[in-house]
Amino acid sequence: MNKKPKGWYKSIAIRPVVGVKGYESYEKACNHVADTYFSTDEQTLRCKLLTNVRESMYVTLYALHKVGEAKCPAYWVSKDLLTALMQSELSVETESLNWAMKTGMFMLPCDTVFSPEKRSIYAIYWHYNAADGFLCWAATDGDSFFCRKLQFTENIKKFTYTDVQDLDPQLVAEFNEYLQAIFLRLILIMECRPELVDTESPVVRVNQGFAKDKAKDLYEPLWIGKNYSVKRDVEDKGGTHASPRIHWRRGFLRNQPYGQGRQQKKIVWIEPVLVMGNT
Repeated sequence: MNKKPKGWYKSIAIRPVVGVKGYESYEKACNHVADTYFSTDEQTLRCKLLTNVRESMYVTLYALHKVGEAKCPAYWVSKDLLTALMQSELSVETESLNWAMKTGMFMLPCDTVFSPEKRSIYAIYWHYNAADGFLCWAATDGDSFFCRKLQFTENIKKFTYTDVQDLDPQLVAEFNEYLQAIFLRLILIMECRPELVDTESPVVRVNQGFAKDKAKDLYEPLWIGKNYSVKRDVEDKGGTHASPRIHWRRGFLRNQPYGQGRQQKKIVWIEPVLVMGNT
C-alpha cells in the first residue's frame, strides 16, 4: 500500500480524541483506516467487492475506505453496557433496522471480546449502503481482521450473508456470528435508547510542555452507555437452603406493538439483571 501522506490523522479524523484507559487509542484505530483510504479508490473496491464475493480482503477494505470517507466517526462502548447487551436475546426483524448511523466505528473495551487467537477485538468498522441494500463490517484485534458482507433482501425483509474462508470455516462462521450479534445490538440500542448516546464532545486542552504553544486541543470521546450500570438484584428464597449461585436473568431486544389497534411497532430493550445470591 502507498505511504500515508504527512498530516494524515488530521485529514482523516473529524477531531482528535483524548486517550481512554482500557481502550485502544483512536489514532491507532484510524491508522487502519488511513492505510486503506489513501491507497485505494471506492470504484475499484466496489467492483472487486461485487465480483469477488469470497474474498474477505475486499469486504474489509471497502468498510475501511467508507469509514475514512466519513472522517472516522466513532463511539466508545462502555463495558457494562456491552456486557448487558450480550445478555439480551435479539429478536428483531431486519425491517426494523433504521440505521441510526450508516457509517462509523465502535471502540470496544479491551479484554472483553476476544478473537480466536485470544487477542482483544478493539474496534468494529462498518458501512451500510442503503442504495444497494448491503452492509459491510470489519473488526480487528490489531493483527487480523474479521468481516462479513450482508445483503438485505427487501422483498422478504431478511438478509443473506457469505462468510470468508481464510481460516477454519466453522471457526470463522461462529466468531463472525458472535461479532455480528454485538454489532447489531449496538446499532439497535442507539435507536431505541437515545438517552444512552452522547451528542456532545467537549474540548479538552492538553499541555504537552511548559510553553503555551505546546498546548493542544483534544476532544472527549462520544460514548454509548458511559454512565450505564448493570442492573442487580438479590434473590431471597427464604428458609435454610443454600443461596443460589450468581446468574443472569436474560434481557430482550424486540419489537413491541403499540398505537391504535397495536398496528405499529417499536424496538424496546428489556434489560437483563445480574441476580446475586442472598448471603
